[in-house]
Amino acid sequence: MSEEDKSEQPKRQKAFELLASAAIFARKNGIALNDPALVERFMADAEPRLQEALSDPALIHGSRIERLFEATVLSLGRFKLLKTEDVGRVHSTETFRAPDFRVVLNDGEQWLVEVKNVRSKEPFKQELRMSRAYLSSLRSYADAVGTPLKLAIYWSLWKLWSVISPERFQSSNGSLRVSMQEAVLASEFERLGEVLIMTKPPLRLVLGAATDMPRSLSEEGLANFIIGSAKVFSRDVELTDPKDRKLAQVFLFHGEWAVDGPFALMDGDEIAGVEFVAKPVEPTNQGWDGIGTASRIFSSFYADQTIDGDQVIQLDGEPAPDWFAPLASWDFKNSKLPLLLGRIQPSDGVKASTGD
Repeated sequence: MSEEDKSEQPKRQKAFELLASAAIFARKNGIALNDPALVERFMADAEPRLQEALSDPALIHGSRIERLFEATVLSLGRFKLLKTEDVGRVHSTETFRAPDFRVVLNDGEQWLVEVKNVRSKEPFKQELRMSRAYLSSLRSYADAVGTPLKLAIYWSLWKLWSVISPERFQSSNGSLRVSMQEAVLASEFERLGEVLIMTKPPLRLVLGAATDMPRSLSEEGLANFIIGSAKVFSRDVELTDPKDRKLAQVFLFHGEWAVDGPFALMDGDEIAGVEFVAKPVEPTNQGWDGIGTASRIFSSFYADQTIDGDQVIQLDGEPAPDWFAPLASWDFKNSKLPLLLGRIQPSDGVKASTGD
């Protein structure tokens, strides 16, 4: 290996967090860091606690949703800085609870964001409640650092995000109670890039058969061919621009329209390929139909990476910053993929709940 090759090798990330955890354990148990028995005793202590954590559904799902929020903000791309806030030690004279994240918006405003996951078995009775003590500890931290507090609530049954100012829903006794309907109306998620996306149906993916290879359709209807091309269409217009193709494929695979197919395309007695067609489940017949909000489309992609059935298999999924960032400068005039984008502003008419 040359010196040049060595210099291109990625640096191995140092285990700062692991070392910090081991140091806390060593001090608590009176073990020196250079004691040969430290590693074995640390691992023996960690194993049952890790097993307990892995068997705690609330912890697993809550942790995944925190990371989903982070990846969603990264994918929407409308921020200057995003960092985890609730790491490291906090020394204070009061009871403070650091929110999950700090966000610096494009206009320079900062938010502290606490992420919450809400899932009720009843679709129309989704509600977040927060005790006075919990909310007070978050607000005390926010007040101490002079930064507004926001609650990012994931209504998991509906795959909906809302970002709200908690004071709008704080009751007279200091607790908080907000329904999904109220939170959606008051949501400020648009500030982070949330957008409602509409286009004209249908979207089509055509996988063409390679004409220089055997291609046939058996009597049982079994297609035998090698894919030679993949074309994406908006209605009958082929999308050739990379940005158009990329976004249309995102809509096809992760949007909210129903995808039917594959349908066989024939060339005489030979198969020419297959076609998949995406259409809205309940079309408006107005020409334009919503295919989802950016965050719901991304949540579908994230779930594919982190969920298997009803089991969480990973906490972290990859963000997709190249998906929605182009929407900020979309060439509506020349694009062959028709788009309408809606940015939903919070309603000033939302009233705070007064229940306990």
